[in-house]
Amino acid sequence: MCNRPKFVACGYDNSNIHASTGDATMNRAVKTVFAVAAAVTLLVGCSKLPAPEAKRNEAGAIEKEAQADAFSVKLGDCLNDPGDGNITSVRVVPCSEPHELEVFHEFNLEGDQYPASDEDMEEQVLATCDPVFETFVGRPYEDSDLDYTTMEPTQGSWSDGDRAVVCMIANADYSKVTGTLKGSNS
Repeated sequence: MCNRPKFVACGYDNSNIHASTGDATMNRAVKTVFAVAAAVTLLVGCSKLPAPEAKRNEAGAIEKEAQADAFSVKLGDCLNDPGDGNITSVRVVPCSEPHELEVFHEFNLEGDQYPASDEDMEEQVLATCDPVFETFVGRPYEDSDLDYTTMEPTQGSWSDGDRAVVCMIANADYSKVTGTLKGSNS
């Protein structure tokens, strides 16, 4: 949803604004200033809208390839590698189509403080994702031909209340897979 100031969302009508001189030129100038200010406010307020959620069927599975908000990814979703860094959107696809990643687990980190180091974050993530990996695949991570990666909160998103970690399984070389890797025993 767009976070616009009320006067923009309500279609603020600046036609009743008059300059103290009553001069028509001044009136147009004032209207122009207000119109530009309203347009800038509208653009700034809406410029960081998240990508839309992907269309899902009744079972909750992705119906067709789409760019989606990274926060809308769910257990069982398939997607292509979103890259590194601050990820706000991802390319999701039906699992029946070629894809690089599949969400096999999601959880929230505990605590009020962002992990003190990358090692602390990694320790928490591995302690949770590794055992679920084994259950999902049918073989321990150390013995598997598969790999996994995660999407984790940033310090900035943590401040906004984000605690979600998304664990995503892939071939070790990140080549595309069609279907699920669940129960593959690979």
